[in-house]
Amino acid sequence: MTGPEVVAGAVVYIVGSTLQGVVGFGANLFAVPILALIDPGFVPGPVLIVNPLLSGLYTWRERGHADRSGLRWALTGRVPGIAIGILALGAVSEDRLGALFGVLLLVAMALRLVGVSPRRTPGTLLAGGCLSGFMGTAVGVGGPPIALLYHDAPGPVLRATMSPYFLVGTVASVAALAVSGHFGVDDLLLGLCLVPAALIGVALSNPLRGMLDRGWVARGVYGLSSAAAVALLVRSLA
Repeated sequence: MTGPEVVAGAVVYIVGSTLQGVVGFGANLFAVPILALIDPGFVPGPVLIVNPLLSGLYTWRERGHADRSGLRWALTGRVPGIAIGILALGAVSEDRLGALFGVLLLVAMALRLVGVSPRRTPGTLLAGGCLSGFMGTAVGVGGPPIALLYHDAPGPVLRATMSPYFLVGTVASVAALAVSGHFGVDDLLLGLCLVPAALIGVALSNPLRGMLDRGWVARGVYGLSSAAAVALLVRSLA
């Protein structure tokens, strides 16, 4: 990977991290399809290694409002999802990984946009955690299945539950990727290059939280991410 590609990836992640701080989600949903277009090496390991840092900061900021029972069910469901994600990465040839990323990212966008409103029960939380673990481990975007289950939760509860979910869940995904040989030293170093970008995004999000129209910003994230995912899919299948 060239220097300009790393710089471009850092700029993309600054924007994604800022969006997450403003909207409550969106760092990887926005960044992953664009990063995969810049260089597939960014996905999934390097972007996942930054998530615990972001999630830890936002967990501290939103502490005290988490749905602890729902969090336990979702994390339990994530375990088999991680295993399925590892199997998918092993079954897909390297030159077709871009197609896998594109398809799963479009599924993630569809889940956010289709307006499905499932109730939160132990069963749906287990299923949502499993799907989230699969998508998060395979392509680095596991938020939509859990966010859908908390569609009716107050903002503080949504953010306070999702942040520790990703803090624990992404650490588990990275560990599984490392054990299975899908995460190495190069991935770690590239992920560390994105850490300053994440910190800049967190800092930028603080003054912007009350200034930007969150509904408009969220729609922009969906639009840009969907366009990038389609471009990635077309390029991979060409």
